[in-house]
Amino acid sequence: MDKYRIDSHKLLWHLDRVLEWQKIRVVPPIYIEVSPVSFCNHNCIFCGIDFARIEKFELKSDYFCKRLEEMGKLGVRSIMFAGEGEPLLHKDLPKFVRVGKEGGIDISLTTNGTLGNYEIWEEILPFLTWIRFSVDAGTPDVHAKVHNVSTNLFPKTVKSIEEAVKVKHKMNLNVTIGVQFLIIDENISDIENAMTLFSGIGVDYFTLKSYSLHPQMIKKMDALYTDGIIKHINEFVDKYRNSSNMNIIFRRKAIRKYMDGNKMYQHCRALPFWGYISSRGDFYTCSVFIGDERFKAGNIYESDMKQIFSGDKRRTSIDYGEKTLLIADECRLNCRMARINEFLEMLENKPEHMNFI
Repeated sequence: MDKYRIDSHKLLWHLDRVLEWQKIRVVPPIYIEVSPVSFCNHNCIFCGIDFARIEKFELKSDYFCKRLEEMGKLGVRSIMFAGEGEPLLHKDLPKFVRVGKEGGIDISLTTNGTLGNYEIWEEILPFLTWIRFSVDAGTPDVHAKVHNVSTNLFPKTVKSIEEAVKVKHKMNLNVTIGVQFLIIDENISDIENAMTLFSGIGVDYFTLKSYSLHPQMIKKMDALYTDGIIKHINEFVDKYRNSSNMNIIFRRKAIRKYMDGNKMYQHCRALPFWGYISSRGDFYTCSVFIGDERFKAGNIYESDMKQIFSGDKRRTSIDYGEKTLLIADECRLNCRMARINEFLEMLENKPEHMNFI
């Protein structure tokens, strides 16, 4: 059971912001993704934002902490640290997490996990709502192949996750610890090994995710999913659901959408509800278009968050996404906001006789 609704959306629980959007169209984001650094200690073969790691950048701590405080006051409800590089490579990530949480924002972290240890998790986990480890393998050889690293890094990653689980239990924390497995041809044979391994470690959930081709990706690749592959994975999932306390989330809906190849909406209306802060400090209304001026709404070193959220550049970008953007040609299939866009499309297309509920 996907109790976290990872394979769906949660905008239904933010109807106050949706109602505000229906009236004025430009509202403070509910959710923001942040890239603390542009560089990474892994070189995954499926990395969709390899194009953004050509130069080395990292967020300036003093500026960003001030912006975090502003975001909390303006109504941002959640932040995920992930982005172009590995978040743990920023020396002040623990500070960012704490400042954000103390500002009233729910904080999460997506990481490859290799740099984690007991001391780091003691600093970070008390302030997180959830942490997700992108591992994508169950054995050293497959991990080395898909993350393009030495086989020595897999045991370090597994130990890091084990220590995160230990810290959670020792400190009696509510943080949710998950492991993500992105399904591609190179690792599909390792799914059962991964489920066995992480079930034994005691993480809260294990999610199987479909690949999604990024339009700006340099090392272009794709993944082919079939009914046979889905049936094959289902067999493993059913087996471990009956024998493990780990919540296993197989994102069938997303895989089916990717197989169909259709975008079930004609307009991108999701831009008001989220945002992306790059390692350069640029604020984008959509993370797919990093570097694209159509979606750049400001920079945190030049403007405060109120100026960015209510500024003309963001308003123009939001309007462009809804009215002009060529969804079929330019957008990523199964983008992060796909399910939200499907919901908003339905909401905007009012039926006749709508009061007869």
